[in-house]
Amino acid sequence: MAVFSPLTSRRRSTTRNARATQQLIVFRLENEGFALPIRTVQKVIPMGQVYGASEGAGVSLTLYQDQELIVIDVKRRIFREAPKQYLSGGSLSPQSTKQLKGVAERYLLIVQDSQGKLVGLPIDAPPSLQRVPESAFSPLTSDYINEGNIRCVSALIILNNDEPPLFLLNPNQLIHSLQALPPRVNLQSSG
Repeated sequence: MAVFSPLTSRRRSTTRNARATQQLIVFRLENEGFALPIRTVQKVIPMGQVYGASEGAGVSLTLYQDQELIVIDVKRRIFREAPKQYLSGGSLSPQSTKQLKGVAERYLLIVQDSQGKLVGLPIDAPPSLQRVPESAFSPLTSDYINEGNIRCVSALIILNNDEPPLFLLNPNQLIHSLQALPPRVNLQSSG
């Protein structure tokens, strides 16, 4: 004769009702919401001094755990039209960066690709951690991937109809799209 256990019954009903979710690091850039899988974000730290951040370069350096860390201008990498530069000229201290942007504090997302390469992505506000149901993920159309204004995106996250969607970023594309970016066009006339 089987013994009825309320605990066993509760476990079974919880398992049936459980929805598969993913944990994401969510942040905003240029009034759009973006997310990265939590497994790819190693750490979020206050942004320190940045070196070699010349106008339009898109890549600079900082020191993290006594080693050089590439800092990618994430806004330039993601948006097809380059937004206003927020890293400009020589080396910037955290204080001068704050003064240039009028931002209280900037943050650096330290992201790792599938091969273990680390890069820093500067953001203007602290990110949040969100648990998102897998049913909220939908693929982007090939038309948007080819013609849309946002690059390095692998899916769209629609939490509900009242909120704007989030773009799920592909860390490998973010880190390795240096060669994939179009060459800079010099708009100054020569001669």
